[in-house]
Amino acid sequence: MSAALSVADRHASSRIPPRARLFRIALALLLVLLLGGGWLLWDNRRLDVTRYEVSTAALPAGAQGLRIAQVSDLHAADFGDFRSRVLSAVQEAEPDLIALTGDLVDYRTTRIESVLEMAEQLQAIAPAYVVLGNHEADSPVLDELLRGLEAVGVVVLRDEAVTLEVGGTEVTVAGIDDPRVRAARGLTPRDPVEVLASLALPGDRPVVLLAHRPELFEEYLGAGVDLVLSGHAHGGQVRIPGAGGVYAPHQGMFPVLSEGVHEREGTTMVISRGLGNSIAGVRVNNPRELVLIDLRGS
Repeated sequence: MSAALSVADRHASSRIPPRARLFRIALALLLVLLLGGGWLLWDNRRLDVTRYEVSTAALPAGAQGLRIAQVSDLHAADFGDFRSRVLSAVQEAEPDLIALTGDLVDYRTTRIESVLEMAEQLQAIAPAYVVLGNHEADSPVLDELLRGLEAVGVVVLRDEAVTLEVGGTEVTVAGIDDPRVRAARGLTPRDPVEVLASLALPGDRPVVLLAHRPELFEEYLGAGVDLVLSGHAHGGQVRIPGAGGVYAPHQGMFPVLSEGVHEREGTTMVISRGLGNSIAGVRVNNPRELVLIDLRGS
């Protein structure tokens, strides 16, 4: 009986007109496209708040420690309520300082009012420090951006370091220009090793380095830096479960340094996946990321 029904079903299926079959296939493809597009839209607008704890012997036992909010690769993103969500997350975290690790603007950005407004709002939450990325280097509004950041109280670190006190503990924050900053002006980029050596970073207090490019990690070692904060790689743009990011600028396919925590020779690097996009406008399985780091004594 079941065999007879099976044969009958096959005969009934074969009698479906070709136009009806094409309609069903087109409907199925449309449904897949709608579901995929909806998922991509959701994936590209969500915000991950990632927390890391980093230990350093430069902090004495029992010291208060330091909480840093890292805002990276914004690329002037300001859609919907995105900026307010980032600001709310930063405020809720109650950081001791805010690190903006490059590419606040995109090289195509011509209006920076919203970027400066956000920088001012971040500065109102905690002292904010910024370094220049490769997109600032090629930006036609770089000079205007630098003047605006200074006006709202954000400290721009250009191959220099400052020392501040947090809860009775001193910490040094250093920042270096992206190599593209000099290259865009026809100058030879400075070697990060030489830049860091010239800063004479202290060995008796924690040193936090803001450096846009993670692929130069080896160049940041050996200078007494405890924590490096970087971005630039955008998490590899497309992330494959189990394989990581697919592509990052200056690293190529399947980059090693695209996000997360990396430790070498006593220095810890934290790489943010960033908050915006540049040339590639779509992320896949790679939500925008605000990073919070608790620096503790070991």
